[in-house]
Amino acid sequence: MVAQRVKATRDSTWERQHEEGHPLNRTLGIAHLGGATLDNEENYLIKKLFTGLGIIQIENQARI
Repeated sequence: MVAQRVKATRDSTWERQHEEGHPLNRTLGIAHLGGATLDNEENYLIKKLFTGLGIIQIENQARI
């Protein structure tokens, strides 16, 4: 169910191009806030996964 909701949100909020025609290929409909209990390797893998999905709002609690 989580994967279906992520896919639905990503599809409905996907931005392919800027108004001027510049490619964006991103979504602003999903964000991630990582917990401080995650180690560097886990945060690295989460960042790679979400960046691959086009999610650009990724933050770690340790940096806030």
